[in-house]
Amino acid sequence: MARLRQRTRQLIYAGVTGAAIVGVLFAGYAVIQSKRSHEMRTAITQKYEAQIRQLQEEQARKTVTGWLLVRDISAGHPIRSEDVIKSELSADHVPANFIKLKEDITGKSAKISLSKRTLLTEGLLYKDEPTTHDLRWREMGFVQLPAVLEQNDIVDVRIQFPTGQDYILLSKKKIERLAGGTVTVMLDELEILSLSSAIVDAYLHKASIYALAYVEPQLQAKAIPTYPANESVLQLIKKDPNIIARAELALSNAARQVLEADLLVVSPQSAAEFAGHKTNQPVRASASSSDDSFKLDP
Repeated sequence: MARLRQRTRQLIYAGVTGAAIVGVLFAGYAVIQSKRSHEMRTAITQKYEAQIRQLQEEQARKTVTGWLLVRDISAGHPIRSEDVIKSELSADHVPANFIKLKEDITGKSAKISLSKRTLLTEGLLYKDEPTTHDLRWREMGFVQLPAVLEQNDIVDVRIQFPTGQDYILLSKKKIERLAGGTVTVMLDELEILSLSSAIVDAYLHKASIYALAYVEPQLQAKAIPTYPANESVLQLIKKDPNIIARAELALSNAARQVLEADLLVVSPQSAAEFAGHKTNQPVRASASSSDDSFKLDP
């Protein structure tokens, strides 16, 4: 009986030991599986997070921030801060030179007429030259003007001598004011001196001073002045400053005579037809014939 109990105890011990070993093995397997599952979940999570970040980056690349006009802007007019609005745009439909910063827009002017909702790019704008201390307003009533000239037009002022020599005197000047045959432009000190020399040159040598309008002033480059100031004329101006006033008066009278001669050949019927045509279809002059030269007696 005692031997039976001992054997039973051994079997029980063996069973308990086997169960313990199986339990340990199962627990180890469960831990390993749990660790693997955790690693798999972590890897999958990281993979999905990376894909989400990639999609977000792709989405961000598909849209860009640009600036649109909130109203129509005429050519040559400055663009103010309140004239633009920020907008999210598709990157596939935006040119490479679109303007990203508002600071790069304000203070600049439109090269051409721009419509509302236009996306602003670098090629559409230009920056005005800084105002220098020697700039002055200059009224000119002695310049032969194009047949049709309007305020804010851009012109070159040239001088033509009887020999056929033709020089650029003033380059790319804006007609700030226009009253009858008198125009007002902005000149610096060098241009003022050059103009004074040209006035006396025209007076002494029977030359003509005339203006030519630009076709697309915001797109066309500024011409380089070619008129050489006459040293002897400058010396004459120093000796007799009043000669400029006399020369300017003579040129103004001659320019008026040319205008009146042109007006005499226009019949009332032609004038009425021209007025009606201008009302219905405005025409802008881009050039003036250099054959309109006039004679002066010094």
